[in-house]
Amino acid sequence: MKTVKVFFVLASTSFLMACGGGGEDATPIITSSAKFALDTAYTQAMTSGISLAGTAVDGADTWTLSLSVAPAADGTFEGVSTKKANQSLTMKKNGVTVLTSNIESFFTTNPLAIRGAKYSDGTYAVQTAANGALSNTAVVGNSGPFGTLTVYSNSSKNAVLLTQDSTWTLEADTATTAYGCVNSVGKNVSGAVISTSSGCYKIDTDGKVLGMKYTLAVAGKTLEFR
Repeated sequence: MKTVKVFFVLASTSFLMACGGGGEDATPIITSSAKFALDTAYTQAMTSGISLAGTAVDGADTWTLSLSVAPAADGTFEGVSTKKANQSLTMKKNGVTVLTSNIESFFTTNPLAIRGAKYSDGTYAVQTAANGALSNTAVVGNSGPFGTLTVYSNSSKNAVLLTQDSTWTLEADTATTAYGCVNSVGKNVSGAVISTSSGCYKIDTDGKVLGMKYTLAVAGKTLEFR
C-alpha cells in the first residue's frame, strides 16, 4: 500500500476538479491536430484544489477511492522555496477502510515539477531526477518523462525504500477530448519492479477536466477506478 500512496503524490497532482463518471463506450477517435494544455490543467489543480472519487468492482468486492488536494501556504523543501498542497487519501474495500494517509506535497510551477512529499507515517520522498515536464501543446500519442522520486523511511534519508519513475502520455478519446495520464513504476533498492499505476483524466483542448480513470495494482489485482 505504501507504493499506492507514493503514486498519488504524482497522479493527484493531476487536474480533476470533480469525480468523473462511467466509462466511454464509443470507439476513440484519434486526431493529430488537437492540442491539449496539460501543464496548465495540472498546475491549476494543485494551486486551486481538487476533490475526486472513484469506484472499482472486482467480483463481489467493491473498492472506493477518494482523494482531496487543498493548496497551502508556500514553504521550503530541501532548501528550495516551493508551493505546497495538503493531500488526503482514503481507499475502502466493501466499505471498510484499508488505506488512509495525509500527505504534504511540495512543488514548483512554470512548468509544474514535484519536488517531494512528507507522509503522515514519516515516509519522506524527494525528487531525484527532474527529467521532463508536461506539455501545453500535447497531441494524442505524445509522451515524455515526468520525474523520479526517491522514497526514504524518514526525513533523515538514511534508508531508501523505493524509487518511482513517472512518465506522462496523452491517449485518444474523441475528436475534442483526450486522456492525460501519469504512469508510474516503482522499483525496490535492487531495481526490481514492485508496482505500476496509471492515473488518466479526460480533458478538452482547453484543459477542462471532464472525467477520470485510475488503474492501480492493489492486493495482487489490477483495479480501474472511475
